[in-house]
Amino acid sequence: MGRRTLGGLREWVAVAGVLAIVAGGAADGAAASSSAEVQVDAAAQVAAVEAVLERRATAVLQHDEGQFLADIDPYNKNLRASQKVLFENLVQFGFSKLAYRQGEAQYDQALLDKYGPTAYLVGGVMEYQIDGIDELPAQTPVGYTFVKRAGRYVLVDDSYLDTDQPDSPNQEAWDTGPVLVQRGPRTLVVVEPGRTEVAKTILADAQVALKAVNRWWLPDWKGGALVIALDDTKVRSTDFKGPVWNDTAAVATPVRRADAGFGGSYVVLNPRDRGQIDAGSLAHEFTHVATASDGPSAPLWLVEGMAEYVRGCRWPASPLSIWRSTASWCVRGTWTRRRRCRPTSSSSARPKRAPTRSAGTPSTIWSASTA
Repeated sequence: MGRRTLGGLREWVAVAGVLAIVAGGAADGAAASSSAEVQVDAAAQVAAVEAVLERRATAVLQHDEGQFLADIDPYNKNLRASQKVLFENLVQFGFSKLAYRQGEAQYDQALLDKYGPTAYLVGGVMEYQIDGIDELPAQTPVGYTFVKRAGRYVLVDDSYLDTDQPDSPNQEAWDTGPVLVQRGPRTLVVVEPGRTEVAKTILADAQVALKAVNRWWLPDWKGGALVIALDDTKVRSTDFKGPVWNDTAAVATPVRRADAGFGGSYVVLNPRDRGQIDAGSLAHEFTHVATASDGPSAPLWLVEGMAEYVRGCRWPASPLSIWRSTASWCVRGTWTRRRRCRPTSSSSARPKRAPTRSAGTPSTIWSASTA
Protein backbone atom coordinates (compact mmCIF):
# COMPACT_ATOMS: atom_id res chain seq x y z
CA MET A 1 0.00 0.00 0.00
CA GLY A 2 3.01 2.27 -0.17
CA ARG A 3 3.13 2.58 3.62
CA ARG A 4 6.23 3.55 5.57
CA THR A 5 7.04 5.20 8.86
CA LEU A 6 7.41 8.95 9.05
CA GLY A 7 10.37 8.85 11.43
CA GLY A 8 13.35 10.57 9.87
CA LEU A 9 11.33 12.92 7.68
CA ARG A 10 11.92 16.61 8.21
CA GLU A 11 9.89 18.15 11.01
CA TRP A 12 7.97 20.45 8.69
CA VAL A 13 6.30 18.86 5.69
CA ALA A 14 4.94 21.12 2.96
CA VAL A 15 2.27 19.49 0.88
CA ALA A 16 0.75 21.25 -2.12
CA GLY A 17 -2.45 19.90 -3.49
CA VAL A 18 -5.55 19.07 -1.52
CA LEU A 19 -7.06 20.42 1.64
CA ALA A 20 -9.33 18.10 3.62
CA ILE A 21 -12.83 19.51 3.59
CA VAL A 22 -15.77 17.52 4.85
CA ALA A 23 -19.00 17.72 2.92
CA GLY A 24 -21.93 18.26 5.27
CA GLY A 25 -23.08 14.92 6.60
CA ALA A 26 -20.56 12.93 4.54
CA ALA A 27 -19.80 9.58 6.19
CA ASP A 28 -16.29 9.03 4.92
CA GLY A 29 -14.92 12.57 5.20
CA ALA A 30 -13.52 12.54 1.67
CA ALA A 31 -11.01 15.25 0.83
CA ALA A 32 -11.97 17.97 -1.62
CA SER A 33 -9.48 19.69 -3.88
CA SER A 34 -8.14 23.13 -3.09
CA SER A 35 -5.37 25.36 -4.38
CA ALA A 36 -4.14 26.15 -0.87
CA GLU A 37 -0.79 24.89 0.34
CA VAL A 38 -1.01 23.00 3.62
CA GLN A 39 1.89 22.83 6.04
CA VAL A 40 1.90 19.98 8.55
CA ASP A 41 3.99 20.42 11.68
CA ALA A 42 4.94 16.83 12.51
CA ALA A 43 5.81 17.57 16.14
CA ALA A 44 2.58 19.46 16.70
CA GLN A 45 0.69 16.63 15.02
CA VAL A 46 2.14 14.06 17.42
CA ALA A 47 1.37 16.29 20.42
CA ALA A 48 -2.20 16.89 19.30
CA VAL A 49 -2.88 13.18 18.88
CA GLU A 50 -1.25 12.47 22.23
CA ALA A 51 -3.70 14.89 23.83
CA VAL A 52 -6.62 13.12 22.15
CA LEU A 53 -5.44 9.75 23.43
CA GLU A 54 -5.05 11.10 26.96
CA ARG A 55 -8.58 12.49 26.89
CA ARG A 56 -9.84 9.17 25.54
CA ALA A 57 -8.37 7.21 28.46
CA THR A 58 -9.50 9.75 31.04
CA ALA A 59 -13.05 9.65 29.67
CA VAL A 60 -13.25 5.89 30.21
CA LEU A 61 -11.84 6.06 33.74
CA GLN A 62 -14.24 8.87 34.63
CA HIS A 63 -17.21 7.35 32.76
CA ASP A 64 -17.53 10.50 30.64
CA GLU A 65 -19.17 9.49 27.38
CA GLY A 66 -19.37 13.07 26.08
CA GLN A 67 -15.62 13.54 26.36
CA PHE A 68 -14.96 10.15 24.76
CA LEU A 69 -17.09 10.99 21.72
CA ALA A 70 -15.93 14.62 21.45
CA ASP A 71 -12.81 13.55 19.54
CA ILE A 72 -14.66 11.33 17.04
CA ASP A 73 -15.39 12.52 13.50
CA PRO A 74 -18.76 14.28 13.92
CA TYR A 75 -19.79 13.43 10.35
CA ASN A 76 -19.13 9.68 10.52
CA LYS A 77 -22.32 8.30 12.03
CA ASN A 78 -21.23 4.66 11.81
CA LEU A 79 -17.95 5.32 13.58
CA ARG A 80 -19.63 7.37 16.29
CA ALA A 81 -22.17 4.58 16.87
CA SER A 82 -19.49 1.91 17.16
CA GLN A 83 -17.38 4.11 19.43
CA LYS A 84 -20.39 4.68 21.67
CA VAL A 85 -20.79 0.91 22.04
CA LEU A 86 -17.06 0.59 22.69
CA PHE A 87 -17.25 3.19 25.45
CA GLU A 88 -20.23 1.48 27.07
CA ASN A 89 -18.31 -1.79 27.01
CA LEU A 90 -15.07 -0.38 28.39
CA VAL A 91 -16.61 1.25 31.44
CA GLN A 92 -18.11 -2.09 32.49
CA PHE A 93 -14.70 -3.76 32.87
CA GLY A 94 -13.63 -1.59 35.77
CA PHE A 95 -10.15 -0.52 34.72
CA SER A 96 -7.93 0.66 37.54
CA LYS A 97 -5.41 1.90 34.97
CA LEU A 98 -5.83 2.88 31.33
CA ALA A 99 -3.63 4.68 28.81
CA TYR A 100 -3.18 4.76 25.05
CA ARG A 101 0.43 4.80 23.82
CA GLN A 102 1.09 5.83 20.25
CA GLY A 103 3.96 4.35 18.29
CA GLU A 104 5.64 5.72 15.21
CA ALA A 105 3.43 7.40 12.63
CA GLN A 106 2.84 5.58 9.34
CA TYR A 107 2.83 7.01 5.83
CA ASP A 108 0.06 5.77 3.58
CA GLN A 109 -0.67 7.42 0.26
CA ALA A 110 -4.18 6.01 0.06
CA LEU A 111 -5.15 7.80 3.26
CA LEU A 112 -3.57 11.05 2.10
CA ASP A 113 -5.57 10.78 -1.11
CA LYS A 114 -8.77 10.14 0.84
CA TYR A 115 -8.44 12.56 3.74
CA GLY A 116 -5.88 15.10 2.64
CA PRO A 117 -2.40 16.04 3.91
CA THR A 118 -3.33 16.20 7.60
CA ALA A 119 -4.22 12.50 7.72
CA TYR A 120 -2.25 10.88 10.54
CA LEU A 121 -2.02 7.09 10.76
CA VAL A 122 -0.47 5.58 13.88
CA GLY A 123 -0.25 2.21 15.58
CA GLY A 124 0.18 1.78 19.30
CA VAL A 125 -1.12 -0.04 22.34
CA MET A 126 -3.92 0.24 24.81
CA GLU A 127 -2.26 -0.25 28.20
CA TYR A 128 -4.66 -1.25 30.95
CA GLN A 129 -5.23 -3.07 34.21
CA ILE A 130 -8.59 -4.57 35.12
CA ASP A 131 -9.24 -4.20 38.83
CA GLY A 132 -9.15 -7.57 40.59
CA ILE A 133 -8.18 -9.45 37.41
CA ASP A 134 -4.83 -8.25 36.09
CA GLU A 135 -2.02 -8.51 38.62
CA LEU A 136 0.16 -6.36 36.35
CA PRO A 137 -0.65 -3.83 33.60
CA ALA A 138 -1.46 -5.47 30.27
CA GLN A 139 -1.59 -4.20 26.71
CA THR A 140 -3.34 -4.85 23.42
CA PRO A 141 -2.54 -3.37 19.97
CA VAL A 142 -4.56 -0.51 18.49
CA GLY A 143 -4.35 1.50 15.28
CA TYR A 144 -5.93 4.89 14.59
CA THR A 145 -6.36 7.36 11.75
CA PHE A 146 -6.76 11.03 12.68
CA VAL A 147 -7.51 14.03 10.48
CA LYS A 148 -7.36 17.72 11.32
CA ARG A 149 -10.79 19.31 11.14
CA ALA A 150 -11.63 22.88 12.13
CA GLY A 151 -8.27 23.30 13.81
CA ARG A 152 -8.21 20.06 15.81
CA TYR A 153 -7.53 16.38 15.20
CA VAL A 154 -10.42 13.90 15.30
CA LEU A 155 -10.54 10.12 14.98
CA VAL A 156 -11.85 9.00 11.58
CA ASP A 157 -10.97 5.29 11.64
CA ASP A 158 -9.84 2.66 14.16
CA SER A 159 -9.41 -0.45 12.01
CA TYR A 160 -7.22 0.50 9.03
CA LEU A 161 -4.10 -1.05 10.58
CA ASP A 162 -5.76 -4.24 11.78
CA THR A 163 -4.26 -6.46 9.09
CA ASP A 164 -0.77 -5.19 9.96
CA GLN A 165 -1.01 -5.91 13.68
CA PRO A 166 0.25 -9.28 14.96
CA ASP A 167 -1.85 -9.78 18.09
CA SER A 168 -5.48 -9.91 16.98
CA PRO A 169 -6.38 -6.20 17.16
CA ASN A 170 -10.01 -5.26 17.69
CA GLN A 171 -10.75 -8.77 18.96
CA GLU A 172 -10.76 -8.10 22.67
CA ALA A 173 -14.05 -8.79 24.42
CA TRP A 174 -14.90 -5.08 24.43
CA ASP A 175 -14.42 -4.85 20.65
CA THR A 176 -16.97 -7.46 19.60
CA GLY A 177 -20.19 -5.46 19.95
CA PRO A 178 -22.51 -4.81 22.91
CA VAL A 179 -21.58 -6.92 25.95
CA LEU A 180 -22.71 -7.42 29.52
CA VAL A 181 -19.99 -7.72 32.14
CA GLN A 182 -20.83 -9.40 35.45
CA ARG A 183 -18.39 -9.30 38.37
CA GLY A 184 -17.94 -11.74 41.23
CA PRO A 185 -15.14 -12.34 43.76
CA ARG A 186 -11.91 -12.47 41.71
CA THR A 187 -13.94 -13.15 38.56
CA LEU A 188 -15.30 -11.23 35.60
CA VAL A 189 -17.67 -12.84 33.10
CA VAL A 190 -18.48 -11.34 29.70
CA VAL A 191 -21.70 -12.33 27.93
CA GLU A 192 -24.17 -10.78 25.50
CA PRO A 193 -26.74 -8.36 26.96
CA GLY A 194 -29.72 -10.21 28.36
CA ARG A 195 -27.78 -13.31 29.44
CA THR A 196 -27.48 -12.49 33.10
CA GLU A 197 -28.42 -16.02 34.19
CA VAL A 198 -25.66 -17.51 32.03
CA ALA A 199 -23.18 -15.17 33.66
CA LYS A 200 -24.42 -16.04 37.16
CA THR A 201 -23.99 -19.75 36.47
CA ILE A 202 -20.43 -19.23 35.27
CA LEU A 203 -19.65 -17.02 38.26
CA ALA A 204 -20.86 -19.71 40.65
CA ASP A 205 -18.74 -22.39 38.97
CA ALA A 206 -15.80 -20.00 38.92
CA GLN A 207 -15.81 -19.71 42.71
CA VAL A 208 -15.49 -23.49 43.02
CA ALA A 209 -12.73 -23.49 40.41
CA LEU A 210 -10.73 -20.73 42.11
CA LYS A 211 -10.84 -22.58 45.43
CA ALA A 212 -9.63 -25.74 43.71
CA VAL A 213 -6.63 -23.92 42.21
CA ASN A 214 -5.73 -22.42 45.58
CA ARG A 215 -6.12 -25.71 47.40
CA TRP A 216 -4.34 -28.05 45.05
CA TRP A 217 -1.80 -25.98 43.20
CA LEU A 218 -1.07 -22.41 44.29
CA PRO A 219 -2.31 -21.58 47.81
CA ASP A 220 -0.80 -18.09 47.63
CA TRP A 221 -2.26 -17.16 44.24
CA LYS A 222 -4.59 -14.20 44.72
CA GLY A 223 -5.17 -13.36 41.07
CA GLY A 224 -8.48 -13.25 39.26
CA ALA A 225 -9.98 -14.75 36.13
CA LEU A 226 -11.74 -13.18 33.16
CA VAL A 227 -14.13 -15.55 31.38
CA ILE A 228 -15.41 -14.56 27.93
CA ALA A 229 -18.61 -16.41 26.99
CA LEU A 230 -19.78 -14.70 23.81
CA ASP A 231 -21.44 -15.93 20.62
CA ASP A 232 -18.55 -14.49 18.60
CA THR A 233 -16.24 -17.31 17.44
CA LYS A 234 -13.23 -15.00 16.99
CA VAL A 235 -12.25 -13.37 20.26
CA ARG A 236 -8.66 -12.51 21.17
CA SER A 237 -6.38 -15.11 19.54
CA THR A 238 -9.07 -17.76 19.12
CA ASP A 239 -10.98 -18.83 16.05
CA PHE A 240 -13.42 -21.56 17.01
CA LYS A 241 -14.47 -22.08 13.39
CA GLY A 242 -10.88 -22.71 12.36
CA PRO A 243 -9.03 -26.05 12.46
CA VAL A 244 -6.95 -25.27 15.57
CA TRP A 245 -9.72 -24.49 18.07
CA ASN A 246 -12.82 -26.05 16.48
CA ASP A 247 -12.96 -29.05 18.82
CA THR A 248 -11.98 -27.12 21.94
CA ALA A 249 -14.48 -26.08 24.59
CA ALA A 250 -12.35 -23.47 26.33
CA VAL A 251 -9.02 -21.75 25.77
CA ALA A 252 -6.75 -19.89 28.19
CA THR A 253 -5.46 -17.13 25.91
CA PRO A 254 -2.26 -15.33 26.94
CA VAL A 255 -2.20 -11.71 28.01
CA ARG A 256 0.72 -9.57 26.91
CA ARG A 257 2.04 -7.42 29.71
CA ALA A 258 3.05 -3.79 29.41
CA ASP A 259 6.68 -4.80 29.96
CA ALA A 260 6.45 -6.96 26.78
CA GLY A 261 6.38 -10.20 28.77
CA PHE A 262 3.50 -12.61 29.30
CA GLY A 263 1.62 -13.24 32.52
CA GLY A 264 -1.97 -14.21 33.14
CA SER A 265 -4.56 -15.41 30.68
CA TYR A 266 -8.16 -14.70 29.78
CA VAL A 267 -10.41 -17.73 29.34
CA VAL A 268 -12.50 -17.82 26.16
CA LEU A 269 -15.35 -20.32 25.86
CA ASN A 270 -16.38 -21.93 22.59
CA PRO A 271 -19.99 -20.75 22.06
CA ARG A 272 -20.94 -24.16 20.71
CA ASP A 273 -19.93 -25.89 23.96
CA ARG A 274 -20.66 -23.10 26.42
CA GLY A 275 -23.50 -25.03 28.07
CA GLN A 276 -21.15 -27.92 28.90
CA ILE A 277 -18.61 -25.81 30.77
CA ASP A 278 -18.62 -26.46 34.52
CA ALA A 279 -16.50 -25.92 37.62
CA GLY A 280 -14.11 -28.68 36.64
CA SER A 281 -13.50 -27.19 33.19
CA LEU A 282 -12.92 -23.77 34.70
CA ALA A 283 -10.56 -25.22 37.31
CA HIS A 284 -8.44 -26.59 34.45
CA GLU A 285 -8.37 -23.22 32.68
CA PHE A 286 -7.79 -21.22 35.87
CA THR A 287 -4.73 -23.37 36.57
CA HIS A 288 -3.38 -22.12 33.24
CA VAL A 289 -4.26 -18.57 34.27
CA ALA A 290 -2.42 -18.93 37.56
CA THR A 291 0.70 -20.38 35.91
CA ALA A 292 0.67 -18.29 32.72
CA SER A 293 3.72 -16.29 33.76
CA ASP A 294 5.78 -19.45 33.17
CA GLY A 295 4.89 -19.08 29.49
CA PRO A 296 6.02 -21.50 26.78
CA SER A 297 9.09 -22.47 28.81
CA ALA A 298 7.00 -24.65 31.14
CA PRO A 299 7.00 -28.37 30.26
CA LEU A 300 3.82 -29.51 28.51
CA TRP A 301 3.37 -32.49 30.81
CA LEU A 302 3.48 -30.22 33.84
CA VAL A 303 1.20 -27.52 32.43
CA GLU A 304 -1.53 -29.90 31.27
CA GLY A 305 -1.00 -32.55 33.91
CA MET A 306 -1.45 -30.14 36.80
CA ALA A 307 -4.44 -28.49 35.11
CA GLU A 308 -6.09 -31.90 34.85
CA TYR A 309 -5.14 -32.77 38.40
CA VAL A 310 -6.77 -29.63 39.75
CA ARG A 311 -9.75 -30.13 37.49
CA GLY A 312 -10.76 -33.53 38.75
CA CYS A 313 -9.32 -34.19 42.19
CA ARG A 314 -9.85 -33.06 45.74
CA TRP A 315 -8.15 -35.84 47.68
CA PRO A 316 -5.07 -34.98 49.75
CA ALA A 317 -1.93 -35.62 47.79
CA SER A 318 1.76 -35.62 48.51
CA PRO A 319 4.26 -34.14 46.03
CA LEU A 320 5.23 -37.69 45.05
CA SER A 321 1.65 -38.68 44.24
CA ILE A 322 1.23 -35.50 42.22
CA TRP A 323 4.33 -36.40 40.22
CA ARG A 324 3.08 -39.91 39.59
CA SER A 325 -0.34 -38.75 38.49
CA THR A 326 1.05 -36.06 36.21
CA ALA A 327 3.65 -38.37 34.67
CA SER A 328 0.95 -40.97 34.10
CA TRP A 329 -1.16 -38.43 32.17
CA CYS A 330 1.84 -37.65 30.00
CA VAL A 331 2.84 -41.25 29.32
CA ARG A 332 -0.46 -43.09 29.10
CA GLY A 333 -3.10 -40.40 28.93
CA THR A 334 -4.79 -41.73 32.06
CA TRP A 335 -4.56 -41.36 35.84
CA THR A 336 -2.85 -43.94 38.08
CA ARG A 337 -5.08 -42.89 40.98
CA ARG A 338 -8.29 -41.95 39.20
CA ARG A 339 -10.29 -44.15 41.56
CA ARG A 340 -9.40 -41.71 44.34
CA CYS A 341 -10.46 -38.58 42.45
CA ARG A 342 -13.76 -36.86 43.08
CA PRO A 343 -15.38 -34.19 40.86
CA THR A 344 -15.06 -30.58 42.00
CA SER A 345 -18.85 -30.31 41.83
CA SER A 346 -21.80 -32.57 41.16
CA SER A 347 -21.96 -31.28 37.58
CA SER A 348 -18.28 -31.35 36.76
CA ALA A 349 -18.18 -34.23 34.32
CA ARG A 350 -15.93 -33.46 31.40
CA PRO A 351 -17.71 -32.21 28.26
CA LYS A 352 -18.42 -35.17 26.04
CA ARG A 353 -16.80 -33.89 22.89
CA ALA A 354 -14.86 -30.74 23.56
CA PRO A 355 -11.64 -30.63 25.59
CA THR A 356 -10.16 -27.56 27.13
CA ARG A 357 -6.87 -26.18 25.95
CA SER A 358 -4.35 -23.49 26.72
CA ALA A 359 -2.94 -21.14 24.12
CA GLY A 360 0.57 -19.82 23.88
CA THR A 361 1.67 -16.65 22.16
CA PRO A 362 -0.53 -15.61 19.22
CA SER A 363 1.90 -17.21 16.76
CA THR A 364 2.77 -20.33 18.80
CA ILE A 365 0.52 -22.97 20.30
CA TRP A 366 2.57 -24.41 23.12
CA SER A 367 0.01 -26.54 24.92
CA ALA A 368 -2.04 -29.40 23.59
CA SER A 369 -5.57 -30.63 24.08
CA THR A 370 -6.39 -32.40 27.33
CA ALA A 371 -8.59 -34.88 25.53
